[in-house]
Amino acid sequence: MSTITGGAWHVFKAWFGTARRLLSRRREVGGVSAELAKLNAARAALRELEGCAVVGVGTGSTVEKLLELLPQLEGFREKLYVASSIDTALKLARMGLRVLDPSFAPAIEVYVDGADEVDPNLNMIKGGGAAMTMEKILAYHAERRVFIVDHTKLVTKLGERHPVPLEVLPQALGLVLRRLAAKGFKAEPRYPARGKMGPVVADTGGVIVDVYTGPIEDPEALEGELRMPGVVETGLFIGMADKVYVGWPDRVETLSPRGRAP
Repeated sequence: MSTITGGAWHVFKAWFGTARRLLSRRREVGGVSAELAKLNAARAALRELEGCAVVGVGTGSTVEKLLELLPQLEGFREKLYVASSIDTALKLARMGLRVLDPSFAPAIEVYVDGADEVDPNLNMIKGGGAAMTMEKILAYHAERRVFIVDHTKLVTKLGERHPVPLEVLPQALGLVLRRLAAKGFKAEPRYPARGKMGPVVADTGGVIVDVYTGPIEDPEALEGELRMPGVVETGLFIGMADKVYVGWPDRVETLSPRGRAP
């Protein structure tokens, strides 16, 4: 069995240290690029809020970029905001903005949100922040629906990178999991990386279940298959985007549904 001599050991330590620093630097640069891409998408979407009195706001890291930019929008303090989650509502309130309860909100003129995946038809997977039920409600009832993502969220087929989340009534959790297993799906309650014990629970009271589908050939058919008594909502957003701003570190692409002008 060979051993490393003292001189060779020092050379190895120097090489290993350099490699670690380069890898760390690469991750740092990649992280900065992703943050810049999100910021560019959010900046492009900011103009969608101009002239609107009531704005629906989604949840997530890209939406946070939009909130950071809000002070650049003339008259942003005069607008009314309808939040899709407690987290977003708190952030808006801390900015001194007026937040409406969705139950009593007037017509939402524009809704802005992020997404976990976007396919070429602008169908999406959402729910990474466990807020998809209220997100879908606000998006459905808004006059215009605008989504902001960085370029890493673009996929050829939904399900390539993310599971499809479901919100499930706690009382139906075991029944729904058994039915999903019988249908051949791998489905698991989502657990937080840290913090509270037990599964992730949405603001609306349901348990979040992640369904690992792999690439989805027919999102609309899958949506129908996943819906059953006990499932409050799915994270599949089909045909709900009027416009998607895709951020890159150096530019923004504007996508609209096929056959519909941007």
